[in-house]
Amino acid sequence: MDEIIVGVDGSATARMAAVAAAEMAAKFNRPLHIVTSMKSHNSREVHGGGSEVWVVDSVGVAEDHLKAMAGELKVTVPVTYAVVMSDVASGLCDEATRLNASTIVVGNKRVQGAARVLGSIAGDVAKRAPCNVLIVHTH
Repeated sequence: MDEIIVGVDGSATARMAAVAAAEMAAKFNRPLHIVTSMKSHNSREVHGGGSEVWVVDSVGVAEDHLKAMAGELKVTVPVTYAVVMSDVASGLCDEATRLNASTIVVGNKRVQGAARVLGSIAGDVAKRAPCNVLIVHTH
């Protein structure tokens, strides 16, 4: 479907990558898909006062964050989002394959110093991606 996929993790640099991806999606009239990765699904009870108990679900919290970000980007193209259970690079590449994406957008947050030699999320995505990869300068 030629979607543009962006990986986010709640950081300011990931938000910059999301803004760049949204601009690209709007410019080329492509759907935008926002993805975050988690290695495990955690739920825990938080006890309130008296008999009230709240359950905090990490996937639900992540989905709420993605939904809020989708609204903040204010683009006219369709925006979807997903929480994937895997490492970041695999999650982004798997979503790109699943959606037949045209581009994956990632920030260059960890492409500094030793990470340039040892690898980074952006580097891992670029090596495995089934489509184009845009690494956004975020610092």
